[in-house]
Amino acid sequence: MKKLLSIILALSMILGLMGCSAPDQKTQAELKEQETKYDEYSNPEFIISSIKAKELIESDEKIVVIDIRKAPEYLLGHIPEAINIWRPDYSANEDEYEFGGMRADAEKMVKFLGEIGIDNDTMVLLYDSKGDYDAARFFWQLEMLGHEKMALIDGGINGWKASGLDTTTEKPEITKTEYKFDGKEDLSKLATLEDVKSGIKDPNVIILDTRSIEEATGKDLKSGAFRKGRIPSSVFIEYKNAINVGDGEDTTFKTVEELKEIYESKGVTPDKTIIAYCQSGVRSAHTTFVLSHLLGYENVKNYDGSWIEWSYHEDLEVETGEIK
Repeated sequence: MKKLLSIILALSMILGLMGCSAPDQKTQAELKEQETKYDEYSNPEFIISSIKAKELIESDEKIVVIDIRKAPEYLLGHIPEAINIWRPDYSANEDEYEFGGMRADAEKMVKFLGEIGIDNDTMVLLYDSKGDYDAARFFWQLEMLGHEKMALIDGGINGWKASGLDTTTEKPEITKTEYKFDGKEDLSKLATLEDVKSGIKDPNVIILDTRSIEEATGKDLKSGAFRKGRIPSSVFIEYKNAINVGDGEDTTFKTVEELKEIYESKGVTPDKTIIAYCQSGVRSAHTTFVLSHLLGYENVKNYDGSWIEWSYHEDLEVETGEIK
């Protein structure tokens, strides 16, 4: 118990030093206005406001709420009934690849889902604290298994707080179940290394870099990657351009009109095949969600290996410096 309290206190101090501030609470008029944007999205069933999520959680429907943050953040306060998971839970085992960041195979995913109380009929609500990029990664993996009943909570924990809703420190009980898998994965939204290599030379394919500008130009190198830079010919649009970020903002998704302007202005249009990448396929899963389910693009793929895998292969060309 003392160790737990020490962790919480330490994290509180870190957050204070970082100057982290809570999102501004929205008025009832603003919350009502927010609800109007969802009908514009191509697949509105996969995105839910905090207000609607609360109603679902309190209903009799079979729901599992998943908080994808590191444990100390979760312990400081989370959405009621949410269970906590983190990336290693649904990533490949360390001995499967010579580099990290890859997704878990179907066998590991199916076992894990049963352990956290999810079966084929469970409605899964997902969120995190960074505009739902970890949530989108897990969504992407569930989508490959064929799970249909799921949604991202718009804005994650920030959207929840901005809606004036309470958090809790109580951990819910988990009732284990069995997830049944027919053995057929839908890999239509998965890009491989070979897909990217061939896509570079294809005018109908756009390689989309969703990382920070510092990573894309080669100024920064994140832990896990082997070289600085970007994939040649890639277009740069950071994932967070799709969400409302800044002082007091709640990291909810932008409107269809705003999103179209962001992507189409850079030539990322629905007539192309889009292959999104980042460091390890997390931020790019967020962009894959935006393009596929909010804007309705039909040919969007998330490069699972992303920059970690590309930078691992020394024979593959990289670009650095200013982006044209």
